[in-house]
Amino acid sequence: MKKKFLSLFGVLLLCSTMIMGEVSVHAYNINGADMFWTQQEKNTCTLASAVMLLRRKAALLNDADYKSITESSLKSKAWNKGLMWDFEFSTKNYTYTVQHAAIDSFNNAPDVKGEAKKAVVLSWLKSRPEGVCLYARKGYNGFHDSNHCVLLTDYTGGLFYAADPAKNASRVTIDKVRKVTIENAASIWYVSKVKKSNGTVVKTVSSSSSSKDAGSAIALSDANMSLSTVYYTYNGQVRKPKVTFKMNNKKVSSAHYSLSYPNAKNVGKYCITAKGKGEYCGNKHAYFYILPKAVTISSLKKKKKGFTVSYKKVQGNVKYQIAYRIKNGSWKYAYSSTVKNLKSKKTYQVKVRAYNNGAYGSYGKVKSIKTK
Repeated sequence: MKKKFLSLFGVLLLCSTMIMGEVSVHAYNINGADMFWTQQEKNTCTLASAVMLLRRKAALLNDADYKSITESSLKSKAWNKGLMWDFEFSTKNYTYTVQHAAIDSFNNAPDVKGEAKKAVVLSWLKSRPEGVCLYARKGYNGFHDSNHCVLLTDYTGGLFYAADPAKNASRVTIDKVRKVTIENAASIWYVSKVKKSNGTVVKTVSSSSSSKDAGSAIALSDANMSLSTVYYTYNGQVRKPKVTFKMNNKKVSSAHYSLSYPNAKNVGKYCITAKGKGEYCGNKHAYFYILPKAVTISSLKKKKKGFTVSYKKVQGNVKYQIAYRIKNGSWKYAYSSTVKNLKSKKTYQVKVRAYNNGAYGSYGKVKSIKTK
C-alpha cells in the first residue's frame, strides 16, 4: 500500500511539474529574469516584446543559444521602421518563424468585445506557453494613446499576466503594464513555426499533436485556412468562397469549426470568420475581394492649368481614383473629375480606376491631354 501511495505521489508530482513547465522539465525557467527584456530605444516596444517571446520559446526548447536573441540581433532581421509582420530569426540551433495576426478592429478584422474578446485572446494563449506579443494601436478599440506593445505571458488564477518592456520588464498582472489591456488590444505577434538547424520542423507544445497530448484544445489559428477563390469580379451576385482548413497537411473536418460569411455582393474587401468547435478553439479570419471592372475614359477636356475627365461608370457601389502624371514622372492621384493646379501647356497622362472598401479595380487605358 505504501509503495502504491509513493508511486501515485510520483505520478502526481510529475504531472504537476509538466503543467507548470518549470526548470525540472526545461533546462531554463521561462519566468527567469533573463527571459525578460527592457526596450533599449524609445520606440522599440514591439521589438523588445519579440525578444522576450523568442527567448521564452527558446527556453521551452532547451535552446542554449537563447541569449543571442537581443534587440540588436533581432533588429537586423525583423525591423523596418517597425516590427515586421512576418519574419524569421535563427540561433545556432533553431530557426523561429514569427507572424502577425489581427484580433479585432484592425486590418478589417471583425470587432470583438467583452467576454468574446477575452475568449479570443485565451485561444491564442492556450497552446503557447511562451506567450504572444499584444499590441494596442492608436485609433482602434477606443484607444487614443500612442501605440504600445507588451508580452502577454499567461492566464493563471483567473488573471492575465504580462511583461512590459517599457517598465523594467518582469511578469506582472496586466493591470500593471502601460496602456495595453485585453479590451484595447488590436493585434498580436506569435511563434508560428520552429525548425532545427538541419531543416526539420519541430513539434512544439503549440502543434496539434502536442495540444492533444496535453489534453487541451487545438488553436484553430495554428491551422492553414484557404479559400477556393480570393479575387472575384463584380457581377451583382453574392459571393461565397469555399473554405478549407489543413493542419500538418491534413484536412480538418468541417465538424471542427463553424463559418460566418459576410453579405458579399458589392465591390469591397470581405472577411470570413471561422470559430473552432469541439477539440478546436479560438477564431481565424480569411479575406476575399470583389473587384470592379476596369474603367474606360470617354473624354478629356483641357482647362487652364488642369483638365476634366469623363469616364464610363461601372457597377458595384464604387468610387473613382484619377491618376495623372507628366510623361515619365511619378503618378499623382485625385478623387474629383476636375484636376486643377497643374503646370500650364504641359501634356499629362491620365488613367482611372474604381475602388471601394480596400478593393481596387484595374486602371483602364492611359490617355493624354495638354493643359491650357
